[in-house]
Amino acid sequence: MLVPLLLQMLVLLSACSQRFDDDTGHGAPEVHDTDTGIDTDTGIDTDPDTGDLPDVPLELCINEFMPDNASSIQDETLAFPDWIELHNPGATPVVLDGWALTDTRADPSKHVLAGALAIPPGGFQVLWADALPEAGPAHLAFKLGGEGGEVALYAPDGRGSIVTYGEMSADFSLARVPDCCSGDACLSFDFRGTPGVTNIIPVYETVPLLAAGSTWRYWDQGTNPGTGWELAGFDDSAWPAGAGPLGYGDTHLATTVGYGPDANNKYITTWFRLTVEAPGIPLASLTLSLLRDDGAVVYLNGAEVARDNLPSGDLADTTLASVSTGALDETTYFTFELDPTALVGGTNTIAVAVHQSAPSTSDLGFDLALSGERLVGE
Repeated sequence: MLVPLLLQMLVLLSACSQRFDDDTGHGAPEVHDTDTGIDTDTGIDTDPDTGDLPDVPLELCINEFMPDNASSIQDETLAFPDWIELHNPGATPVVLDGWALTDTRADPSKHVLAGALAIPPGGFQVLWADALPEAGPAHLAFKLGGEGGEVALYAPDGRGSIVTYGEMSADFSLARVPDCCSGDACLSFDFRGTPGVTNIIPVYETVPLLAAGSTWRYWDQGTNPGTGWELAGFDDSAWPAGAGPLGYGDTHLATTVGYGPDANNKYITTWFRLTVEAPGIPLASLTLSLLRDDGAVVYLNGAEVARDNLPSGDLADTTLASVSTGALDETTYFTFELDPTALVGGTNTIAVAVHQSAPSTSDLGFDLALSGERLVGE
């Protein structure tokens, strides 16, 4: 079995060692290997060429393509055709009617696009190189070849961009990184590709919002604290405060809360509140980490965002948790992915009701942390 594996590795290394030439038509000497500017009559422009005019960058680019698609992405028929991705890096939409693609510069008008396709600013369009143009406006009249070849894009006025490539393994794409960059050095291989989205791998950073062990106000009197206790405007200034984890009956707790005068008939529900300041930046994700013994419901700015180990439906002060929390789960922070738009820039209110599974329970525990992720550069 070792020999076939080594052969596969040699094929892959061979495919990744090919040299690529990129002619963007921008007039840059290091990449303008083939004249595809508007002074060359390609036969697809509607107006006669008027001589040696300066090259103007294309409004679109061949951003990525895969000449041997075995399993990366399917079209609407669930087939795996080869594909070409166009990208519009500009600030205005580009209608594709009249633009042309080809797999040979000798026939620049091999497939002229029609059918009202358009790429919005910053957008992408995947086209299927399956030689089935009758299948729809996104299907081209030619296929690509994994053995090597070229892909060319021409604007209606004749300006063009040509990328030549060598032999490539199945499910590898050739991509511009960053999007629509120019020159040989910016072309790179990508296994399975990123059709329809940016070729730049997004980098995220954590935005800490609320640390575990923060200070909470709590209501441990066994009676409902009042209508709107989960809302931002509720007055909790008379509530005692303590650092998390809060509860009773366990050694890992930082603050002990009350459970009433009868150890065999403890209060079922204890309430917690705090406010957290959030930066006014867009978040890609929002994660809540909840320590609860036994069950809990969490509200963010008055809206329920998490419920764990509690029945569905309306909750009363006497609603019991679904099951008793085992010893291992008493110190576990359970995570919940929230809608990041639930958090507002500025002050946010988090309110939590912790429910016991029985009046005779021996312990209660609660703590909570909150963090987000943001896309670096936004």
